Amino acid sequence: MRITNRMIADSNLRGMNGNLAGIAKLNEQISSGRAVTRPSDNPSGTSTAMRTRQDLTANTQYAANIGDAATTLAAADTALGTMGEMLLRVRNLTTAAASNGSQTPGAYEAMATEVDSIREGMIALANRTVNGRPVFGGVTSGAAAYSAAGAFLGRADTDVTTRISDAETITVGVPGPTAFGDAAAGEEDVFALLSRISGLMTATPPGDLTNVLDALDVAQQRMSASRSVVGMQVNRIESVKAVNADQALALTGQLSEVEDVEPAKAYLELNVLRNGYQAALTATSQSIQTSLVDFIR
Repeated sequence: MRITNRMIADSNLRGMNGNLAGIAKLNEQISSGRAVTRPSDNPSGTSTAMRTRQDLTANTQYAANIGDAATTLAAADTALGTMGEMLLRVRNLTTAAASNGSQTPGAYEAMATEVDSIREGMIALANRTVNGRPVFGGVTSGAAAYSAAGAFLGRADTDVTTRISDAETITVGVPGPTAFGDAAAGEEDVFALLSRISGLMTATPPGDLTNVLDALDVAQQRMSASRSVVGMQVNRIESVKAVNADQALALTGQLSEVEDVEPAKAYLELNVLRNGYQAALTATSQSIQTSLVDFIR
């Protein structure tokens, strides 16, 4: 078969076009900073990148869930701690009022007023919300856990849980009846107890307050136990938060390995292709000589 100048030219042109395409691709990768700009660049790498991005998206959602849980638990812990101090103040008032004959009617009235004020403050704390959801309301769509009268409005039959990883959920907080007493189960909740104490203080003559001290101790122990549960949940959240952050870092690194360009390697390849292109131009100009026939055409 006769090798014509046209065949040589076409072959050289295909080679140079291939070089130009490689140069254009490397320039695009260097300017964008990404080794994979379209699926055809690296089909297996593209598949890996898609899976890694899905994992990163899930990891980001878990991080948001962990943040919301931490905020809720912090609110619950603060509320329980403050309410415990308020209940201690009620116990001190009750102990003073229990000393029959040592207080004037005005003093009993003042102590009852303070107990009522503490009760209102405790109800307000029991209605603390995070992102519009009552911290002590359990699984509920309502905006408050307790009414102004101290009646529980939420749902305590199901724990509030949040997903913190692919395989794990965690209970967040404690429902009001667990922390403050379950009236539906026949217990005297702390709000009803404070109402009873206030009533005994303002009775004529004042009622026997000695017996309510044990009930106050029970209420205090119940809130302390709930605060301990919240503390354990906080510790768990903190440990998972650290693991989640490490996983996010690892996934980001994995994605970078697939998608990001190594600048030094890319520039080296670009120089090789440019040198090859220049060499091809030189070789083509020397191997294909024009003749009089080319000009006549």
